[in-house]
Amino acid sequence: MLKGDRVVLRAVERDDMKRFHELERNVDLVVLADGEWQPKPLAAFEKEFDKDIDRPELSFFAIEVGGTLIGSCGLHHSQRRNGSTEFGIGIYDPAYIGQGYGSDALRTLLRWAFEIQNWRRVHLRTLACNERAIRTYTKVGFVEEGRLRQQDFFGGRYVDEVVMGMLRSEWDALQEARA
Repeated sequence: MLKGDRVVLRAVERDDMKRFHELERNVDLVVLADGEWQPKPLAAFEKEFDKDIDRPELSFFAIEVGGTLIGSCGLHHSQRRNGSTEFGIGIYDPAYIGQGYGSDALRTLLRWAFEIQNWRRVHLRTLACNERAIRTYTKVGFVEEGRLRQQDFFGGRYVDEVVMGMLRSEWDALQEARA
């Protein structure tokens, strides 16, 4: 379990699938975070969990606030030889949006990724129209590395996908500045 200032990141358990299934009802938030949404029965969530449980390349955390599961984050598409991994996050409970929980979860995950797992680079992709997420990523220290033009379909139109990244040296400099 990883503790941030406001959140706890812990392993996702099979019992969490019911709550994740409930949170998936927030279609707009799911699409912003994941790029797509389709209705799925609870059994599909459980089957996907069972399939992914033994995949060492996935690091998947539940985000909790005061014992309430509000979303998830993790690392995927990892390339250990290159020291590079992709990050993803989703706060799916509308009551917890815009209050700093995502920033705290991100900082907590980055501390684990850089200082414990020894990743050299963490990157992400987000929709260019997801301004709230881009502000959060920038505030935490990510920099825009590029754009994939009209990469995704969102809100009835094609939108750019923004690629952002952070190097461990940048993380270290931010931590020194905070001390």
